[in-house]
Amino acid sequence: MRQFEKPIIVSSKCIEFEPCRYNALIISSKVVENLKEYAIFRPVCPEVEIGLGIPRDPVRLVRDKENTSLLQPSTGSDLTSKMNDFSNEFLTNLKDVDGFILKNRSPSCGIKNVKRYYGLENAGAVRDGVGLFAQMVINKFPYLPLEDEGRLRNLIIRENFLTKIFTLADFRKIKIEGSFHDMIEFHTRNKLLLLAFNQEIARKMGKLLSDGKLSLDGVKNDYGKLLVHLLSKDPHVSSNINVLMHALGYFSKKLSSAEKSFFLDNLEKYREGRIPLLVNINLIKSWILRFDVEYLDKQTFFQPYPENLMQITFIYDKMG
Repeated sequence: MRQFEKPIIVSSKCIEFEPCRYNALIISSKVVENLKEYAIFRPVCPEVEIGLGIPRDPVRLVRDKENTSLLQPSTGSDLTSKMNDFSNEFLTNLKDVDGFILKNRSPSCGIKNVKRYYGLENAGAVRDGVGLFAQMVINKFPYLPLEDEGRLRNLIIRENFLTKIFTLADFRKIKIEGSFHDMIEFHTRNKLLLLAFNQEIARKMGKLLSDGKLSLDGVKNDYGKLLVHLLSKDPHVSSNINVLMHALGYFSKKLSSAEKSFFLDNLEKYREGRIPLLVNINLIKSWILRFDVEYLDKQTFFQPYPENLMQITFIYDKMG
């Protein structure tokens, strides 16, 4: 059974950790609750960190031509500099991190669709903003996985996020203490997963390991940069299908025509968005066990994160 390194996740403290929202409430998230057993969390509430109490009068993003400010209507306080200074210091001092889960639509932590108002009082708003803390995360960690608890209710978004953070955590351990042999082993067991995300970058990563021109530290550094770049985008459905078809080739002469037809029908359902990737992965996994295919059994593509995190939810949950 695969052993998973614990990802390090920075999260909004109000999500399943402390009742520190402006209204002194705590936000429920099944994803974060389940992840606590398998990840190391570094919860933070930027608004509390800059001196605002619990409960507190709400703050809002206010747009002014090309600038966005963080203001508190009840006091007229401009908190923009305080928030930017805290965010910069906190994120600059992060030693290790594999991903972020932030509070959706928050003026400090929202990653998208945050209300930006035209003024302090009785002003209209547009949902085109990004929270100031979240914007600093994007600026400093542009390639790391970043989601909010609302979007993680969506099955496909959650599958991709979990795959990314556990892959990065696995590599982080190797980067700290692994040998060149460990690097080769990492690339080998992740080969299909890397190809599903980006074939061009995956080939560059393989070439880097075979060139022999850099020191071990140099290889780790360059390989790590390629890895976070590769994982910065979600895999295309067609790429996942190509990997699944490649895996099917290991069994094609051993399966009945009815079994192959059933699998191909499920691939089409996945292509059309009617079933999740996990359904097809589990079919392949059943054949891996049945025919004892060692190479595929070691591929992380077929179990990129712990089974207990594979929640069953409606594939078309709203993304927030």
